[in-house]
Amino acid sequence: MRNLFDPRPKDRRDELFDRVDELRLLDESVNRPLIVVLGIRRIGKTSLVKSFLEPYNSIYIDLRGAATHADLYERLSEGLSVDLGRLRRFIEGIRGVRVMGFEVEIKWRGSDSISLLGLLEELNRRGKFIIAFDEVQDTKPPISAELRKIIAYSYDHLSNITVVLSGSEVRLLDEFIGVNNPESPLYGRYFVELNVRRFSKDESLEFLRLGFRQEGIEPGVDVLEGAVELFDGIPGWLVYFGRSYVDHTHDINVIKEQAIHTALNELAKLSRREKAILKAIAHGARTWGQVRRFVEENLGESIPKSSLTRLIRRLELLSIVKDYEFLDGIYKEAAKRL
Repeated sequence: MRNLFDPRPKDRRDELFDRVDELRLLDESVNRPLIVVLGIRRIGKTSLVKSFLEPYNSIYIDLRGAATHADLYERLSEGLSVDLGRLRRFIEGIRGVRVMGFEVEIKWRGSDSISLLGLLEELNRRGKFIIAFDEVQDTKPPISAELRKIIAYSYDHLSNITVVLSGSEVRLLDEFIGVNNPESPLYGRYFVELNVRRFSKDESLEFLRLGFRQEGIEPGVDVLEGAVELFDGIPGWLVYFGRSYVDHTHDINVIKEQAIHTALNELAKLSRREKAILKAIAHGARTWGQVRRFVEENLGESIPKSSLTRLIRRLELLSIVKDYEFLDGIYKEAAKRL
C-alpha cells in the first residue's frame, strides 16, 4: 500500500483517505448514464475517480493536453493498457483493438479500425462498463465537439455505459457540458453531480498524523496545526507538506515558501492584465470597480469594460478565483508577489 504522502494520485480504495461519503454516492450512481465530479486544483478529484473505478470494468483517460484525434486514441490506448490485467477478457476480440503483451493498440484509421463510439458500442454489448474522462474541459475542437456528441449518444442509447467527467467546476459545466447553452448536445440532460470538498480541520489533522505515522515520524502538534491552518483542507497541499517535511526540511516557513513558489510559477503563465487582476483581488479588491481602479493604476493604462469582464471570467474558468475571492490561499499569497 502506498503512503498517504505519495504525490501520485491514488488508484485503490484502501489507499484513499476517508472520502467514504463521496465513494458511496458514486457507487449508488454507477448505473446512471452521466456522473460529473467537480473541484478545485489539488482537491483530490483524480484520486477519488481512479479509486472509485477500481472494482469495476472501467477505464480512466487523462485528457490534459489532448488536441488531436491521435492524442485522444493514444490516451485511450494508455488507459486500456494500465488496466489490462482486469480488462483483457473484456476487450479481447474487439475489431480494431490489439492486445500485445501488456499493451493495447487501437487502430482508428483504415480497414479494421474502430472509433471511440464504436468501441463504446462493443463494450456496451459485453456488459457494464465505466469510462472516465479527466480534465475533459481542456480539450478543444474538433475533439471537444466530438466527445460531447459521443457522450450524448451514449446517454441515449448505451444503457451499460456510464460516463464520468471530472474537472474544474466552471469550465466543465459551462464550457464543456454547456448547462446554459441550448446548442450543446448535453444541454438539459440530468447528471449526478459530486463536488469534492476540502477536508475539515479535524480530517486534515488526522490525515497528517496518519501519513507521518506511516513514515515513522511524529511532528509536534504545533507543526501539524500550523500546516492545517496554512493549507486549508486541500489534500494536494497537505501531501506536498508531508512529503517535503519527510524528505527535505522541518521548517514550515520554508515549505510554505516552496508552495508559494510552485503556485507563482503557474500564475507566471498568465497575461500581464490577468496577473494585475489577481494582484488586485489578493490585496482586497472585492468589486468590479475596485479591481478596475487597481489594475489601471498598477499598469498605467485604461482597460475597456468588456475586456476586464472577460479577463475576470477567464480567471474564474481557471478555478483561481470566484466572486472576487481566491479558492486557494497559497495562490492568494503567490498573487501578491506578481
